[in-house]
Amino acid sequence: MKKTIIKMKLNSRADFIETLGEIEFSFSAPYWQHDRVFVPKRFARDKAMPRLSLRTIVKDPEKKATYALVMRRHFEDEKFDLVNATIVKDYSETAHILYQLGYELRYEVSRRREELRMGDSVNVYIDKIDGLPGYYARIESDLSEKDDPREAYNDIMDTFKVLKVTGRPVNETYGEILESSKNDPMDKLS
Repeated sequence: MKKTIIKMKLNSRADFIETLGEIEFSFSAPYWQHDRVFVPKRFARDKAMPRLSLRTIVKDPEKKATYALVMRRHFEDEKFDLVNATIVKDYSETAHILYQLGYELRYEVSRRREELRMGDSVNVYIDKIDGLPGYYARIESDLSEKDDPREAYNDIMDTFKVLKVTGRPVNETYGEILESSKNDPMDKLS
């Protein structure tokens, strides 16, 4: 599926939720996701190479986890991602297949996620990433073949403005942010 996705760091999760509540939108209960992100050897994100995530989803701790394989290719200049996902039954077997295909484990990212659906093609998420301070808002717009990804990008940026979220979009993946935070010399001082 073709999607335009923008992620922003939130100044205040409570304000973001309150603003959406004023227009009668509410988020789901938080749930847990863990992604093991695999990339091909000599991976270069700027070359639109695919990343594969083996995702664990726990929406209810009393029930079994769901496992999914998510393929994502990012096209920065075109302002869209290609995202395909499928449920997998055997987590370990799927991980072994990825290794056999020559993919390498690059990142592990755990998050608590809340979500809401705005219309037929827009999802809004609030993510709390384990190991990172603060919260992130992420808006995803599903695109048809007729949709212009650049227009969708501008629409999402306008939506963030209406929702009083300011700043620049976060272009790095959560894994990249986690990795750079581990290498930040200022972190070692505290």
